[in-house]
Amino acid sequence: MSSKRLKDIVKHQHKWYGKWHTIAGLSAGFVLIIVSLTGALLVFEQELDVWLNPDLFTFEEKGKLLSLQEVREKVEYDHPTWEVERLFIQDQKNNAILLFAEETGKPHRHPHPQIIVNPYTGEVMGSRIYKYSLMGVIRNLHRTLLIPFIGRYLVGLSSLFCVILMITGLRQWIPKKRKQLKDRLTVRWSGSKKRINYDVHNSLGFYFSPFITLIAITGVMITFSTIVLLFLFLLNFQAPESLASIFNQKSTYVEGKTQLSIDEASKAIFLTMPEAEITGVSMPFDSAGTYQFNVREPSSSQVGDNSFVSIDQYSGKIVFTSDQKELQLGKVYTNWITPIHYGTFGGLPTRILALISALVTCTLFFTGFYIWYGRWKKRKKSKIKRKKLNPTRTKNSTRQKAS
Repeated sequence: MSSKRLKDIVKHQHKWYGKWHTIAGLSAGFVLIIVSLTGALLVFEQELDVWLNPDLFTFEEKGKLLSLQEVREKVEYDHPTWEVERLFIQDQKNNAILLFAEETGKPHRHPHPQIIVNPYTGEVMGSRIYKYSLMGVIRNLHRTLLIPFIGRYLVGLSSLFCVILMITGLRQWIPKKRKQLKDRLTVRWSGSKKRINYDVHNSLGFYFSPFITLIAITGVMITFSTIVLLFLFLLNFQAPESLASIFNQKSTYVEGKTQLSIDEASKAIFLTMPEAEITGVSMPFDSAGTYQFNVREPSSSQVGDNSFVSIDQYSGKIVFTSDQKELQLGKVYTNWITPIHYGTFGGLPTRILALISALVTCTLFFTGFYIWYGRWKKRKKSKIKRKKLNPTRTKNSTRQKAS
């Protein structure tokens, strides 16, 4: 292949990538601004929720933390009409206990209100529907744009467009000559406004493209999580029908035998996982249901090794655990995708990086729009000028296109 032919291909490719970059930016830019700004806040969602609701999450430390069984007993004693269904430890919210309960004699409420409990005394601090709280609205805006059903798919597609933006942008960034590399890596602050804007767009796009791409890809995977999990399940050569059986475990019913307490049921977990920490539990939903424990084991990352364990409510035996070999791909997915998306997997440094990356995404849209608008305005002026200089030729060319 001749060098001229190769140059023509590269030039054509560069133009093609440029068109896709513009189309993706204009199509998804507005949604990406909303998603990026809300995502930046959600990086510190737990801390902001505590700060916004000090009356719910401020506790005086009195002795040791209560066990989940002690919390359940205290709440049901203080509120005889309540039947506790689920409890979760919120370690990022001063170890508050998040509790869900059904009130007998009253119609079922959906969604269930969150009941916040003092982990030292078992006192109920208050209740709320989280999605109506400020941070809940921000989370819902981030995930669905507050548009029922279709909103989450608009967010997912916009995240996919963001990946396209990063790929096409990097292709546009590659300089034609080696000596131009320095200009692409730095901002010439002494230049004109247009030049500074162009340099900022190029530099930020290059330095942050790996992080923004990772956040965008994980965002797509979260939106289409059902498809992703099914695909991972099939990779382990498991039939789709067996996926439902994971969440439909049964206890062996023993007539006349009473249900074990949470503490008694959890003993089997600590026998097999001595360093495990129980972060939540769901009660058996009927006489054949199981205890469903959320378990975290220490690991080298901030995420930890999270597992799901079902325990027979009568015998205390482990009925199911997500540590099974055939579920490892799915477990890796559930353990890592959300922490990577919000940057929580590596503690404060990765969270700050995720926050900056989200803000940079917004900056790239505004600087990119400014570049596009300047070029569009220039082309428009040039077109008007050509019409004035040669109106006959313009009319003829218009007729030819129409024919």
